[in-house]
Amino acid sequence: MGTRDQDVWLGVAGRLERKGKILVVKRTYGPTRGLWTLPGGFVHGGETLEEAVAREIHEETGCRGEATGIIAVRSGVLRNGKHDTLIVLTLKDMDPDIEPRPDGREISEAAFLTPEEILASPESAEFLVASTRASAALTVQPLDLFRDYGYVSCRIYG
Repeated sequence: MGTRDQDVWLGVAGRLERKGKILVVKRTYGPTRGLWTLPGGFVHGGETLEEAVAREIHEETGCRGEATGIIAVRSGVLRNGKHDTLIVLTLKDMDPDIEPRPDGREISEAAFLTPEEILASPESAEFLVASTRASAALTVQPLDLFRDYGYVSCRIYG
C-alpha cells in the first residue's frame, strides 16, 4: 500500500480522452469486478499523484498519459473503518497510436468508450458515470516557492 497510515487509503484514477472517447477498464477483482471504470490504483510512497496515475494507466492498459488537471474526488469511509480517497486526474494522451490492451492480471478489458456509451451501459460503475458527467477540470497553477516547505515535488490545482 502507499500510505503510512494503513487506515487511510489514497488512490488515483485517470481520465484519458482520445477523439471524444474515454479510456475505461474492467477489473478482475473487487467491488467493480466486471464493470467499466477508470484505470487507476494506489499512490505509492515517494510518488506524486501525477506519477501514480501515469504509472497505473501504463501498467493496466499500455497507454501513456500526462496529468493536466483534477476533475473529481471521492472521499468515503468503508465498513471496515478505513478512509478511502480517490482523486481523478485528467490526462493528455501522450501516444495516441497505442491501442489499449488489458494487462491480463488486474484488467480483463480495456477500451475507449464515448461518454454516451458510458452513461447508457449497465456495466458502468456509478463513480465512472459521475466522473463522466464532470466537465471542468481544476488545472495546474504556477507555483514559485520562496520558502523551503520540505517538498521534493509539489503542484497546485485551482
